Amino acid sequence: MNLIAPGNCYMLLYSLEVTNMKKTSALIMTVVMMLAAAACVSRNDALDDELLSADQAISPRDAGANDALNDELISAAMTGDSALVENLLDRGADIEAQDNDGVTALMWASVMGQAAVVEILLDRGAALEAGDDDGWTAFIQALAEGQAAVVEILLDRGADIEARDDNGWTALMKASVMGQAGVVETLLDRGAALEARDDTGVTALMGASSEGQSAVVETLLDRGAALEARDDDGWTALM
Repeated sequence: MNLIAPGNCYMLLYSLEVTNMKKTSALIMTVVMMLAAAACVSRNDALDDELLSADQAISPRDAGANDALNDELISAAMTGDSALVENLLDRGADIEAQDNDGVTALMWASVMGQAAVVEILLDRGAALEAGDDDGWTAFIQALAEGQAAVVEILLDRGADIEARDDNGWTALMKASVMGQAGVVETLLDRGAALEARDDTGVTALMGASSEGQSAVVETLLDRGAALEARDDDGWTALM
């Protein structure tokens, strides 16, 4: 049913009152005015419903939907699904979304050695130096897992080879402690500081020695690591 437009409702009431004041009995006039007023109210209610529906239609995507996209992005990065990663980013997934440990899609792709996804995320603007809740960047996480190909990519993209975590460990220290001999070679070839120390004065050689990483110890000594260097407690690698 077509209702009276809201802009005309009250003009109608006024017109009825002026035009018919002398021709219509008071009772009839009252009934007519009540009907016109009811039409105005109905029209305004209908308009309110239309505005509410329009507002709901253009409301932004709810937080739950965004969270689902972000979770999918992280999972796709872990499994190396490049096409899905691209699709989710195109649909509005947050490239810097974090899981409960502060790990982003780039970090997960790096940990899992998903080189193609790492390239995609970096091309899309992922923060290279962002750290998780422990201060580990994608670069440090990749080398800790021995993901040499990803380490190379991240270094080529500008990763800070001397970046430190919350304990003051550099990439070389982490790779040494983890026994990642191949990554240690790569880092040294790229100019990593051989004698850098963490917050307690421990060097890469000391860390590798304490963990029994003999292959790494040999590599570091071949590269000239100081055998007699001491940490803050006076301990050498041999001790």
